[in-house]
Amino acid sequence: MRRLPPLRPRFLYLVVRGPFPWPLPVLLPLFALEWILLAALFLFKTKALLRGRPLRGLPLKGVFALRSLPPLALVWVAAEEVEVKVGLW
Repeated sequence: MRRLPPLRPRFLYLVVRGPFPWPLPVLLPLFALEWILLAALFLFKTKALLRGRPLRGLPLKGVFALRSLPPLALVWVAAEEVEVKVGLW
């Protein structure tokens, strides 16, 4: 039997470091992103059904795909004095 992804709090984060004295962090709770994706899928599916054609698209497991990843940096870019890091924690 397959194990479900852990239900610990997860965040997508963006940290910008540059010539200013402190880093600028932005946190997005992963559950908020999942709910936004579920709402968008629901709206697209409802719209397609009202027009009379079924919508084939992202399976439901795709919405929760980020939960199965360990904490990691997704994008890390440094140019001159500015460093941008986007990751999953």
